[in-house]
Amino acid sequence: MGAALERAEELVARRFDDSVAELCECARIPSISAEPSPALEEMADWLGDHLEGVGFTVEAVPVPGHAPVVIGRLAGTGAGRLLLYSHYDVQPPAPAADWSHAPFGATREGDVVFARGICDDKADIAARLNAIRAWRDTNGDLPFDVVWLSEGAEEIGSPGLSTVCVAHADTLRADGCMWESFLRREDGTPEIAFGCKGLVTLELSTRALSADQHSSYAAVFRSAPVRIVQALATLVGPDGRPSIDGLAATYPRPTPGQVEEIRSLELPDSAAAALSGGSAFVDGDRQELLQRLFLEPSINISGLSSGFQGAGSKTVLPARAVAKLDLRLVPEQSPEAVAALLGAHLERRGFGDVTVDVLGTVPGARSDRSSVIGESVLQAARDVMAEPTVYPLVPGSGPMHIVAESLGVPTVTGPGSLRMDSGMHAPDEHIRLGDYRDEIRFHLRLFELFGAAAADQDPR
Repeated sequence: MGAALERAEELVARRFDDSVAELCECARIPSISAEPSPALEEMADWLGDHLEGVGFTVEAVPVPGHAPVVIGRLAGTGAGRLLLYSHYDVQPPAPAADWSHAPFGATREGDVVFARGICDDKADIAARLNAIRAWRDTNGDLPFDVVWLSEGAEEIGSPGLSTVCVAHADTLRADGCMWESFLRREDGTPEIAFGCKGLVTLELSTRALSADQHSSYAAVFRSAPVRIVQALATLVGPDGRPSIDGLAATYPRPTPGQVEEIRSLELPDSAAAALSGGSAFVDGDRQELLQRLFLEPSINISGLSSGFQGAGSKTVLPARAVAKLDLRLVPEQSPEAVAALLGAHLERRGFGDVTVDVLGTVPGARSDRSSVIGESVLQAARDVMAEPTVYPLVPGSGPMHIVAESLGVPTVTGPGSLRMDSGMHAPDEHIRLGDYRDEIRFHLRLFELFGAAAADQDPR
Protein backbone atom coordinates (compact mmCIF):
# COMPACT_ATOMS: atom_id res chain seq x y z
CA MET A 1 0.00 0.00 0.00
CA GLY A 2 1.38 3.40 -1.00
CA ALA A 3 1.98 6.75 0.64
CA ALA A 4 -1.19 8.21 -0.93
CA LEU A 5 -3.31 5.66 0.90
CA GLU A 6 -1.46 6.18 4.19
CA ARG A 7 -2.07 9.93 4.04
CA ALA A 8 -5.77 9.45 3.32
CA GLU A 9 -6.21 6.85 6.07
CA GLU A 10 -4.55 9.13 8.61
CA LEU A 11 -7.02 11.88 7.72
CA VAL A 12 -9.95 9.44 8.02
CA ALA A 13 -8.84 8.56 11.55
CA ARG A 14 -8.62 12.24 12.57
CA ARG A 15 -12.00 13.08 11.04
CA PHE A 16 -13.86 9.94 12.07
CA ASP A 17 -16.20 11.65 14.53
CA ASP A 18 -17.15 14.12 11.80
CA SER A 19 -17.83 11.28 9.38
CA VAL A 20 -20.11 9.61 11.94
CA ALA A 21 -21.96 12.90 12.43
CA GLU A 22 -22.44 13.17 8.66
CA LEU A 23 -23.81 9.62 8.52
CA CYS A 24 -26.24 10.35 11.35
CA GLU A 25 -27.43 13.53 9.64
CA CYS A 26 -28.17 11.50 6.53
CA ALA A 27 -29.90 8.73 8.49
CA ARG A 28 -32.25 11.21 10.22
CA ILE A 29 -33.94 12.04 6.92
CA PRO A 30 -37.02 9.73 6.66
CA SER A 31 -36.67 9.02 2.93
CA ILE A 32 -39.29 6.25 2.74
CA SER A 33 -40.10 5.46 -0.89
CA ALA A 34 -43.18 3.39 -0.01
CA GLU A 35 -44.67 6.44 1.75
CA PRO A 36 -43.79 9.38 -0.53
CA SER A 37 -43.18 12.67 1.27
CA PRO A 38 -41.02 15.79 0.96
CA ALA A 39 -38.32 13.83 2.81
CA LEU A 40 -37.37 12.07 -0.44
CA GLU A 41 -36.61 15.40 -2.14
CA GLU A 42 -34.83 16.52 1.03
CA MET A 43 -32.62 13.43 0.87
CA ALA A 44 -31.90 13.94 -2.84
CA ASP A 45 -30.94 17.56 -2.12
CA TRP A 46 -28.75 16.47 0.81
CA LEU A 47 -26.92 14.01 -1.39
CA GLY A 48 -26.53 16.47 -4.24
CA ASP A 49 -25.12 19.12 -1.90
CA HIS A 50 -22.62 16.70 -0.37
CA LEU A 51 -21.52 15.40 -3.76
CA GLU A 52 -20.92 18.96 -4.94
CA GLY A 53 -18.98 19.54 -1.73
CA VAL A 54 -16.43 16.89 -2.72
CA GLY A 55 -16.13 18.12 -6.31
CA PHE A 56 -18.88 16.39 -8.28
CA THR A 57 -20.99 18.01 -10.96
CA VAL A 58 -24.50 16.89 -10.06
CA GLU A 59 -27.75 16.39 -11.95
CA ALA A 60 -31.02 15.37 -10.31
CA VAL A 61 -32.89 13.53 -13.07
CA PRO A 62 -36.68 13.60 -12.60
CA VAL A 63 -38.60 10.32 -12.46
CA PRO A 64 -42.35 10.86 -12.96
CA GLY A 65 -44.22 9.95 -9.80
CA HIS A 66 -41.08 9.09 -7.85
CA ALA A 67 -37.95 10.56 -6.31
CA PRO A 68 -35.23 11.77 -8.69
CA VAL A 69 -32.16 9.82 -9.70
CA VAL A 70 -29.00 11.63 -8.63
CA ILE A 71 -26.10 11.41 -11.09
CA GLY A 72 -22.73 12.91 -10.20
CA ARG A 73 -19.59 13.23 -12.32
CA LEU A 74 -16.09 13.71 -10.92
CA ALA A 75 -13.09 14.04 -13.25
CA GLY A 76 -9.87 12.27 -12.35
CA THR A 77 -6.37 12.19 -13.76
CA GLY A 78 -6.42 8.75 -15.44
CA ALA A 79 -8.23 6.95 -18.20
CA GLY A 80 -10.42 4.68 -16.08
CA ARG A 81 -13.97 5.25 -14.91
CA LEU A 82 -15.59 3.86 -11.76
CA LEU A 83 -19.37 3.79 -11.30
CA LEU A 84 -20.72 3.88 -7.73
CA TYR A 85 -24.34 2.74 -7.32
CA SER A 86 -26.42 3.31 -4.19
CA HIS A 87 -30.00 4.07 -3.19
CA TYR A 88 -31.04 6.80 -0.79
CA ASP A 89 -34.55 5.56 -0.08
CA VAL A 90 -35.36 3.33 2.91
CA GLN A 91 -37.99 0.88 4.09
CA PRO A 92 -40.85 1.99 6.39
CA PRO A 93 -40.00 1.51 10.09
CA ALA A 94 -43.17 -0.49 10.85
CA PRO A 95 -43.77 -1.94 13.35
CA ALA A 96 -42.54 1.25 15.05
CA ALA A 97 -43.50 -0.09 18.48
CA ASP A 98 -40.81 -2.78 18.20
CA TRP A 99 -37.99 -0.25 17.98
CA SER A 100 -35.88 0.42 21.07
CA HIS A 101 -34.90 3.82 19.64
CA ALA A 102 -36.59 6.38 17.40
CA PRO A 103 -36.33 4.93 13.87
CA PHE A 104 -35.01 8.21 12.47
CA GLY A 105 -33.19 9.40 15.58
CA ALA A 106 -29.78 8.00 14.56
CA THR A 107 -29.16 7.13 18.20
CA ARG A 108 -25.60 6.22 19.15
CA GLU A 109 -24.94 3.73 21.92
CA GLY A 110 -21.23 3.12 22.30
CA ASP A 111 -19.97 1.62 19.02
CA VAL A 112 -23.47 1.17 17.53
CA VAL A 113 -25.80 3.60 15.73
CA PHE A 114 -29.50 2.77 15.31
CA ALA A 115 -31.59 4.17 12.44
CA ARG A 116 -33.84 2.98 9.64
CA GLY A 117 -31.79 2.74 6.46
CA ILE A 118 -28.41 3.12 8.12
CA CYS A 119 -27.11 -0.25 6.90
CA ASP A 120 -29.36 -0.30 3.82
CA ASP A 121 -27.99 1.83 2.24
CA LYS A 122 -26.92 5.10 3.87
CA ALA A 123 -23.69 3.83 5.42
CA ASP A 124 -22.51 3.06 1.88
CA ILE A 125 -23.34 6.60 0.77
CA ALA A 126 -21.56 8.24 3.70
CA ALA A 127 -18.54 5.90 3.58
CA ARG A 128 -17.98 6.59 -0.12
CA LEU A 129 -18.36 10.34 0.35
CA ASN A 130 -15.82 10.31 3.17
CA ALA A 131 -13.37 8.13 1.25
CA ILE A 132 -13.49 10.42 -1.78
CA ARG A 133 -13.15 13.52 0.42
CA ALA A 134 -10.16 12.09 2.30
CA TRP A 135 -8.39 11.07 -0.93
CA ARG A 136 -8.88 14.46 -2.58
CA ASP A 137 -7.89 16.42 0.53
CA THR A 138 -4.61 14.52 0.87
CA ASN A 139 -3.69 13.53 -2.69
CA GLY A 140 -5.65 15.72 -5.10
CA ASP A 141 -7.72 14.25 -7.91
CA LEU A 142 -8.48 10.54 -7.99
CA PRO A 143 -6.54 8.54 -10.61
CA PHE A 144 -9.76 7.82 -12.56
CA ASP A 145 -13.13 9.40 -13.25
CA VAL A 146 -16.00 8.65 -10.87
CA VAL A 147 -19.69 8.51 -11.76
CA TRP A 148 -22.19 8.43 -8.89
CA LEU A 149 -25.59 6.84 -9.52
CA SER A 150 -28.08 6.98 -6.65
CA GLU A 151 -31.82 6.35 -6.88
CA GLY A 152 -34.70 7.03 -4.52
CA ALA A 153 -37.00 4.11 -5.33
CA GLU A 154 -34.95 0.91 -4.98
CA GLU A 155 -37.08 -0.36 -2.11
CA ILE A 156 -40.18 -0.27 -4.33
CA GLY A 157 -38.65 -1.89 -7.42
CA SER A 158 -36.65 0.97 -9.01
CA PRO A 159 -39.41 2.39 -11.25
CA GLY A 160 -37.94 4.68 -13.89
CA LEU A 161 -34.30 3.76 -13.29
CA SER A 162 -33.93 1.81 -16.54
CA THR A 163 -35.24 4.76 -18.56
CA VAL A 164 -32.80 7.13 -16.83
CA CYS A 165 -29.87 4.77 -17.38
CA VAL A 166 -30.64 4.34 -21.08
CA ALA A 167 -30.86 8.11 -21.51
CA HIS A 168 -27.53 8.61 -19.70
CA ALA A 169 -25.78 5.48 -20.96
CA ASP A 170 -22.69 7.27 -22.26
CA THR A 171 -22.10 8.84 -18.84
CA LEU A 172 -22.76 5.65 -16.89
CA ARG A 173 -20.71 3.21 -18.94
CA ALA A 174 -17.59 2.47 -16.93
CA ASP A 175 -14.74 0.01 -16.41
CA GLY A 176 -16.48 -1.29 -13.31
CA CYS A 177 -19.33 -0.67 -10.88
CA MET A 178 -19.38 -0.94 -7.10
CA TRP A 179 -22.91 -1.94 -6.08
CA GLU A 180 -24.41 -1.43 -2.64
CA SER A 181 -22.63 -3.51 -0.05
CA PHE A 182 -23.01 -7.16 0.92
CA LEU A 183 -22.43 -8.77 4.33
CA ARG A 184 -19.69 -9.20 6.85
CA ARG A 185 -19.94 -12.41 8.84
CA GLU A 186 -20.05 -12.63 12.62
CA ASP A 187 -16.25 -12.98 12.77
CA GLY A 188 -15.77 -10.00 10.45
CA THR A 189 -15.06 -11.99 7.28
CA PRO A 190 -16.09 -9.89 4.27
CA GLU A 191 -18.48 -11.37 1.72
CA ILE A 192 -18.37 -10.48 -1.97
CA ALA A 193 -20.79 -11.42 -4.76
CA PHE A 194 -20.94 -11.09 -8.53
CA GLY A 195 -24.64 -10.99 -9.29
CA CYS A 196 -28.09 -11.11 -7.72
CA LYS A 197 -31.33 -13.03 -7.93
CA GLY A 198 -34.37 -11.76 -9.77
CA LEU A 199 -37.63 -10.90 -8.02
CA VAL A 200 -41.35 -10.89 -8.65
CA THR A 201 -43.69 -9.52 -5.98
CA LEU A 202 -47.36 -10.43 -6.03
CA GLU A 203 -50.61 -9.83 -4.20
CA LEU A 204 -53.19 -12.61 -4.07
CA SER A 205 -56.69 -11.60 -3.01
CA THR A 206 -60.15 -13.07 -2.90
CA ARG A 207 -63.59 -12.00 -1.74
CA ALA A 208 -65.96 -14.79 -0.75
CA LEU A 209 -68.87 -12.73 0.65
CA SER A 210 -70.28 -9.25 0.16
CA ALA A 211 -69.52 -8.41 3.80
CA ASP A 212 -68.17 -9.99 6.99
CA GLN A 213 -70.57 -12.35 8.75
CA HIS A 214 -71.00 -13.93 12.18
CA SER A 215 -68.59 -16.86 12.48
CA SER A 216 -71.38 -19.32 13.20
CA TYR A 217 -72.17 -19.19 9.49
CA ALA A 218 -68.73 -20.63 8.66
CA ALA A 219 -70.53 -23.99 8.70
CA VAL A 220 -72.31 -23.07 5.47
CA PHE A 221 -70.80 -19.84 4.03
CA ARG A 222 -67.62 -19.58 1.97
CA SER A 223 -64.49 -18.33 3.77
CA ALA A 224 -62.03 -15.98 2.04
CA PRO A 225 -59.11 -16.77 4.38
CA VAL A 226 -59.63 -20.50 3.90
CA ARG A 227 -59.56 -19.99 0.12
CA ILE A 228 -56.32 -18.01 0.32
CA VAL A 229 -54.68 -20.59 2.56
CA GLN A 230 -55.76 -23.43 0.29
CA ALA A 231 -54.42 -21.58 -2.76
CA LEU A 232 -51.11 -20.83 -1.07
CA ALA A 233 -50.70 -24.47 -0.07
CA THR A 234 -50.63 -25.48 -3.74
CA LEU A 235 -47.69 -23.15 -4.44
CA VAL A 236 -45.23 -24.63 -1.95
CA GLY A 237 -44.16 -28.24 -1.52
CA PRO A 238 -43.68 -30.01 1.82
CA ASP A 239 -39.96 -29.12 1.74
CA GLY A 240 -40.67 -25.42 1.22
CA ARG A 241 -39.60 -25.38 -2.43
CA PRO A 242 -41.95 -23.82 -5.02
CA SER A 243 -44.38 -26.29 -6.59
CA ILE A 244 -45.77 -24.05 -9.32
CA ASP A 245 -46.66 -25.93 -12.51
CA GLY A 246 -44.02 -25.45 -15.20
CA LEU A 247 -41.57 -23.50 -13.03
CA ALA A 248 -38.79 -26.07 -13.40
CA ALA A 249 -38.75 -25.53 -17.15
CA THR A 250 -38.02 -21.80 -16.81
CA TYR A 251 -34.38 -22.17 -15.75
CA PRO A 252 -31.51 -24.58 -16.48
CA ARG A 253 -30.54 -27.26 -13.99
CA PRO A 254 -27.43 -26.31 -11.98
CA THR A 255 -24.29 -27.47 -13.76
CA PRO A 256 -21.66 -29.59 -11.99
CA GLY A 257 -19.40 -26.53 -12.13
CA GLN A 258 -21.97 -24.34 -10.37
CA VAL A 259 -22.57 -26.97 -7.71
CA GLU A 260 -18.83 -27.29 -7.12
CA GLU A 261 -18.46 -23.49 -6.97
CA ILE A 262 -20.75 -23.23 -3.95
CA ARG A 263 -19.55 -26.38 -2.18
CA SER A 264 -17.13 -24.57 0.14
CA LEU A 265 -19.39 -21.61 0.91
CA GLU A 266 -20.90 -20.87 4.29
CA LEU A 267 -24.60 -20.73 5.06
CA PRO A 268 -25.85 -17.37 6.41
CA ASP A 269 -25.16 -16.57 10.04
CA SER A 270 -28.31 -17.77 11.75
CA ALA A 271 -27.83 -16.78 15.40
CA ALA A 272 -29.95 -13.65 15.08
CA ALA A 273 -32.78 -15.57 13.37
CA ALA A 274 -32.97 -18.74 15.47
CA LEU A 275 -35.31 -19.27 18.39
CA SER A 276 -33.71 -20.25 21.66
CA GLY A 277 -32.48 -23.84 21.54
CA GLY A 278 -33.37 -24.41 17.90
CA SER A 279 -32.13 -23.98 14.34
CA ALA A 280 -33.36 -21.31 11.94
CA PHE A 281 -32.81 -23.52 8.91
CA VAL A 282 -35.35 -25.67 7.10
CA ASP A 283 -34.62 -29.38 6.85
CA GLY A 284 -31.84 -30.40 4.48
CA ASP A 285 -28.11 -30.95 4.51
CA ARG A 286 -25.67 -28.09 4.05
CA GLN A 287 -25.08 -28.65 0.34
CA GLU A 288 -28.80 -28.83 -0.40
CA LEU A 289 -29.43 -25.57 1.46
CA LEU A 290 -26.61 -23.81 -0.39
CA GLN A 291 -28.07 -24.98 -3.69
CA ARG A 292 -31.49 -23.68 -2.73
CA LEU A 293 -30.03 -20.32 -1.71
CA PHE A 294 -27.88 -19.66 -4.79
CA LEU A 295 -28.98 -21.92 -7.64
CA GLU A 296 -32.75 -22.30 -7.32
CA PRO A 297 -35.84 -20.06 -7.18
CA SER A 298 -37.63 -19.65 -3.86
CA ILE A 299 -41.06 -18.51 -2.70
CA ASN A 300 -41.90 -16.43 0.36
CA ILE A 301 -45.24 -15.42 1.88
CA SER A 302 -44.41 -11.97 3.22
CA GLY A 303 -47.84 -11.08 4.53
CA LEU A 304 -51.32 -12.44 5.27
CA SER A 305 -54.29 -10.22 6.07
CA SER A 306 -57.89 -11.06 6.80
CA GLY A 307 -60.49 -10.39 9.44
CA PHE A 308 -59.93 -9.33 13.04
CA GLN A 309 -56.35 -8.64 14.15
CA GLY A 310 -56.85 -6.88 17.48
CA ALA A 311 -56.41 -8.02 21.07
CA GLY A 312 -58.81 -10.63 22.40
CA SER A 313 -61.28 -12.38 20.11
CA LYS A 314 -64.02 -11.49 17.68
CA THR A 315 -66.14 -14.24 16.19
CA VAL A 316 -66.26 -13.08 12.60
CA LEU A 317 -66.24 -14.80 9.22
CA PRO A 318 -64.08 -12.50 7.03
CA ALA A 319 -65.37 -11.62 3.58
CA ARG A 320 -61.94 -10.85 2.05
CA ALA A 321 -58.40 -12.14 2.39
CA VAL A 322 -55.08 -10.96 0.98
CA ALA A 323 -51.61 -12.53 0.77
CA LYS A 324 -48.36 -10.86 -0.27
CA LEU A 325 -45.75 -13.04 -1.97
CA ASP A 326 -42.25 -12.62 -3.30
CA LEU A 327 -40.40 -15.11 -5.47
CA ARG A 328 -36.60 -14.95 -5.82
CA LEU A 329 -35.47 -16.16 -9.22
CA VAL A 330 -32.17 -17.24 -10.72
CA PRO A 331 -30.89 -14.80 -13.38
CA GLU A 332 -32.00 -16.97 -16.31
CA GLN A 333 -35.68 -16.72 -15.30
CA SER A 334 -38.11 -14.10 -16.58
CA PRO A 335 -40.09 -12.57 -13.69
CA GLU A 336 -43.02 -11.83 -16.00
CA ALA A 337 -43.13 -15.42 -17.25
CA VAL A 338 -43.03 -16.79 -13.70
CA ALA A 339 -45.89 -14.51 -12.64
CA ALA A 340 -47.96 -15.77 -15.58
CA LEU A 341 -47.20 -19.39 -14.63
CA LEU A 342 -48.37 -18.78 -11.06
CA GLY A 343 -51.68 -17.34 -12.25
CA ALA A 344 -52.24 -20.25 -14.64
CA HIS A 345 -51.35 -22.72 -11.86
CA LEU A 346 -54.07 -21.33 -9.58
CA GLU A 347 -56.64 -21.21 -12.38
CA ARG A 348 -55.90 -24.83 -13.29
CA ARG A 349 -56.49 -25.90 -9.68
CA GLY A 350 -59.87 -24.24 -9.35
CA PHE A 351 -58.79 -20.98 -7.74
CA GLY A 352 -60.11 -18.70 -10.45
CA ASP A 353 -61.68 -16.58 -7.69
CA VAL A 354 -58.18 -15.64 -6.44
CA THR A 355 -56.96 -12.48 -8.15
CA VAL A 356 -53.22 -12.26 -8.86
CA ASP A 357 -51.78 -8.75 -9.11
CA VAL A 358 -48.12 -8.29 -10.04
CA LEU A 359 -46.67 -5.55 -7.84
CA GLY A 360 -43.16 -5.53 -9.27
CA THR A 361 -40.58 -7.44 -11.28
CA VAL A 362 -36.78 -7.26 -11.29
CA PRO A 363 -34.60 -9.56 -13.45
CA GLY A 364 -31.52 -11.16 -11.94
CA ALA A 365 -27.95 -10.56 -13.08
CA ARG A 366 -24.52 -12.16 -13.26
CA SER A 367 -21.15 -10.44 -13.65
CA ASP A 368 -17.54 -11.41 -14.39
CA ARG A 369 -15.39 -11.84 -11.29
CA SER A 370 -12.16 -11.69 -13.32
CA SER A 371 -12.78 -8.06 -14.32
CA VAL A 372 -10.58 -5.19 -13.14
CA ILE A 373 -13.19 -4.10 -10.61
CA GLY A 374 -13.65 -7.70 -9.44
CA GLU A 375 -9.96 -8.28 -8.80
CA SER A 376 -9.60 -4.84 -7.17
CA VAL A 377 -12.49 -5.43 -4.77
CA LEU A 378 -11.22 -8.86 -3.79
CA GLN A 379 -7.74 -7.51 -3.03
CA ALA A 380 -9.00 -4.42 -1.20
CA ALA A 381 -11.17 -6.58 1.07
CA ARG A 382 -8.23 -8.91 1.66
CA ASP A 383 -5.94 -6.01 2.60
CA VAL A 384 -8.34 -4.11 4.87
CA MET A 385 -10.56 -6.80 6.43
CA ALA A 386 -9.70 -10.46 5.84
CA GLU A 387 -9.68 -13.11 3.14
CA PRO A 388 -13.16 -12.71 1.61
CA THR A 389 -15.81 -15.33 1.04
CA VAL A 390 -16.90 -15.15 -2.61
CA TYR A 391 -20.45 -15.91 -3.75
CA PRO A 392 -21.75 -16.32 -7.30
CA LEU A 393 -24.59 -13.93 -6.45
CA VAL A 394 -26.44 -12.44 -3.51
CA PRO A 395 -29.73 -14.16 -2.70
CA GLY A 396 -31.40 -10.74 -2.59
CA SER A 397 -32.48 -8.67 -5.58
CA GLY A 398 -32.00 -5.24 -7.08
CA PRO A 399 -31.73 -3.43 -10.41
CA MET A 400 -28.19 -4.69 -11.08
CA HIS A 401 -29.23 -6.08 -14.48
CA ILE A 402 -29.58 -2.51 -15.78
CA VAL A 403 -25.89 -1.82 -15.17
CA ALA A 404 -24.30 -5.26 -15.43
CA GLU A 405 -26.22 -6.56 -18.44
CA SER A 406 -27.99 -3.70 -20.23
CA LEU A 407 -24.98 -1.34 -19.98
CA GLY A 408 -22.40 -4.14 -19.92
CA VAL A 409 -20.51 -2.81 -16.88
CA PRO A 410 -18.81 -5.45 -14.65
CA THR A 411 -20.50 -5.09 -11.28
CA VAL A 412 -19.47 -6.23 -7.79
CA THR A 413 -21.27 -6.28 -4.46
CA GLY A 414 -18.45 -5.64 -2.01
CA PRO A 415 -18.23 -5.62 1.79
CA GLY A 416 -19.63 -2.77 3.86
CA SER A 417 -21.28 -2.13 7.23
CA LEU A 418 -24.04 -4.75 6.95
CA ARG A 419 -24.26 -7.93 9.03
CA MET A 420 -26.95 -10.58 9.42
CA ASP A 421 -27.90 -9.14 12.82
CA SER A 422 -28.01 -5.51 11.58
CA GLY A 423 -31.81 -5.48 11.40
CA MET A 424 -32.04 -4.72 7.69
CA HIS A 425 -35.75 -4.19 6.86
CA ALA A 426 -36.50 -4.89 10.55
CA PRO A 427 -36.77 -2.99 13.84
CA ASP A 428 -33.59 -1.62 15.47
CA GLU A 429 -31.62 -1.49 12.23
CA HIS A 430 -28.05 -0.56 13.11
CA ILE A 431 -24.37 -0.63 12.21
CA ARG A 432 -21.16 -1.06 14.18
CA LEU A 433 -18.91 1.98 13.84
CA GLY A 434 -15.86 -0.26 13.51
CA ASP A 435 -17.42 -1.72 10.36
CA TYR A 436 -18.17 1.79 9.08
CA ARG A 437 -14.55 2.82 9.57
CA ASP A 438 -13.42 -0.32 7.74
CA GLU A 439 -15.82 0.47 4.89
CA ILE A 440 -14.22 3.88 4.40
CA ARG A 441 -10.74 2.32 4.49
CA PHE A 442 -11.84 -0.42 2.07
CA HIS A 443 -12.91 2.19 -0.48
CA LEU A 444 -9.62 4.04 -0.14
CA ARG A 445 -7.68 0.85 -0.87
CA LEU A 446 -10.07 0.09 -3.74
CA PHE A 447 -9.36 3.51 -5.24
CA GLU A 448 -5.63 2.82 -5.09
CA LEU A 449 -5.90 -0.62 -6.69
CA PHE A 450 -8.49 0.30 -9.31
CA GLY A 451 -6.49 3.37 -10.33
CA ALA A 452 -3.32 1.32 -10.78
CA ALA A 453 -5.12 -1.39 -12.76
CA ALA A 454 -6.85 1.16 -14.99
CA ALA A 455 -3.49 2.81 -15.67
CA ASP A 456 -2.00 -0.53 -16.68
CA GLN A 457 -4.80 -1.03 -19.20
CA ASP A 458 -4.57 2.50 -20.64
CA PRO A 459 -3.47 2.07 -24.29
CA ARG A 460 -2.03 5.60 -24.52
